[in-house]
Amino acid sequence: MTVVKTVVNLPADLSFNILGPLSVSSAEGPLPLGPARQRAVLSALLLAPGQVVGTDRLTEAIWPAGPPGNAVASLHSYVSHLRRQLEPGCPPWGRNRILRREPQGYLLAVEAERVDARRFECLLREGRQLLREARYPEASRILRASLDLWRGAPYADLGDYEPAVCEAARLEELRLATLEALWEAELAWGQDYVTAVAELAALSAKFPTRERLGWLLMVALCEVDRQAEAVAVYNRIRRTVAQELGVDPGRELRALFARILRDESVGQACLQR
Repeated sequence: MTVVKTVVNLPADLSFNILGPLSVSSAEGPLPLGPARQRAVLSALLLAPGQVVGTDRLTEAIWPAGPPGNAVASLHSYVSHLRRQLEPGCPPWGRNRILRREPQGYLLAVEAERVDARRFECLLREGRQLLREARYPEASRILRASLDLWRGAPYADLGDYEPAVCEAARLEELRLATLEALWEAELAWGQDYVTAVAELAALSAKFPTRERLGWLLMVALCEVDRQAEAVAVYNRIRRTVAQELGVDPGRELRALFARILRDESVGQACLQR
C-alpha cells in the first residue's frame, strides 16, 4: 500500500460516512452508491483514504470467498459507476480527481476531515485535552459532538473482511473511551447525577468488564447518597472480572471501593485530577 501525500480539494459539501451504513453526502443529499459489492469497493478505499489500495486487496474485500473469473472487469465497472456519482461533471475521458487509478491500484483522494471516522477521532482528542485542562462544559460539548457522528456499526458493508473487522473494533474501543471521557466530564461538571446514574448503569450492564464505566457509576451513586448500591456495583464487577478474565479489579476501582467503605468523600474530589 503506497501512501500518497497530497489530496485534492473536494466540493465543500462532500462528506463520507462509515460510522454506520455507508453513505456519501453532498449539497443535493445522499449519493446513490449502487449494489452491495460496489459499496464494498468504496468502503475498502475508505479504510485508507489518501492511500493507494491494490486491486488484490480490493478483490479480497469484495469477494471474500474467492473472486470470479471476471473479477478485474467487475472491479473496473464498480469504480466507473462510483466515479460518475462522486464527480458527475467529469468528462467521460477526463482525469478523475477523487477516485483515481494508479499503477499499483486505486486511490480515494479525500482529506481526512471529509471522513466521519477521522472527524470523530479529532474531536475525541480535542475533548480529552479539554478534560485534562478541567474545562468540563467544553469537553462535554465536544465529546457529545464526536458521539453524534455514530449511526451504527462501522464498515458493515465489508462483512468479515479482516482489515475492516480490525478497524471497526478499534473504532468501537475509541467510542467506549469517548463515553467514559464524556461521563467523567459530566460528573466533574456537576450535572444531573440522577440521569448520570441511569445512563452509566445501562452502559455498565452492557459492558460489565469495563471497569472505568463501573468506577464512574459508583461515583455517581455516591453523589446521590446511594453508597450501598455503589458497593453492590463493585461486587458485581469483581465477580465478573474474576469469572471472565481471571483477575481482580484494578487499583483505581479497589481504591474507590475502600474510600466508600471508610465513608470518605467520593465524587468530584475523585474526578478533578
